[in-house]
Amino acid sequence: MKKSILAALRRLATRWRLRGARAPACVFGTDLHVGSRPRLWAPERIEIGDHCYLGHEVTIETNCRFGRFVIVANRVAFVGRRDHDFRTPGVPVRFGHWVGAERNPSPFRSDGVDVGDDVWIGYGAVVLSGVRIGRGAIVAAGSVVKADVPPYSIAGGNPAVVIGARFKTPEDIARHEAMIERGRFEFSEKGFEHWIVQPGPP
Repeated sequence: MKKSILAALRRLATRWRLRGARAPACVFGTDLHVGSRPRLWAPERIEIGDHCYLGHEVTIETNCRFGRFVIVANRVAFVGRRDHDFRTPGVPVRFGHWVGAERNPSPFRSDGVDVGDDVWIGYGAVVLSGVRIGRGAIVAAGSVVKADVPPYSIAGGNPAVVIGARFKTPEDIARHEAMIERGRFEFSEKGFEHWIVQPGPP
């Protein structure tokens, strides 16, 4: 990861502490790209795997785990669906249990989003906590994801539902996954990124 990105993430963690909130445990893989003006916060943990791309103005405000090779487009938001208690009689929402509170922890503090390997989440999508986006799935731009997205499906809408499939057959998926496992990442002489697939069975 570039030193400038690490420095920016450290500055974000410092601001969390200055505001009195606990900085989450953050784990970042190799070759992470983070666009401008990100907001990264979680009550417990953010984990981002190798070769991931987060676009401009991405917001993470819940626990998140990203696999490898994930693309998150600009202005995507990962948010908690139960961040504030609104069901206690006599307590205004403003003063209800907050998911990030230390003194009176929310029972939903550990909720989060789980994003599998090789996922693409389109521009402006909103993903709510408690959701798993399966390996190889694609989420269309502007979608609101309230339920799990099956592996290698294409989901879209509000609420997001399956609208297509990324590959036609299970054999296509198996071939794709085998080729990824044989691949490697490298830079060209001009600094451009390349994914090289090693020779193997068709």
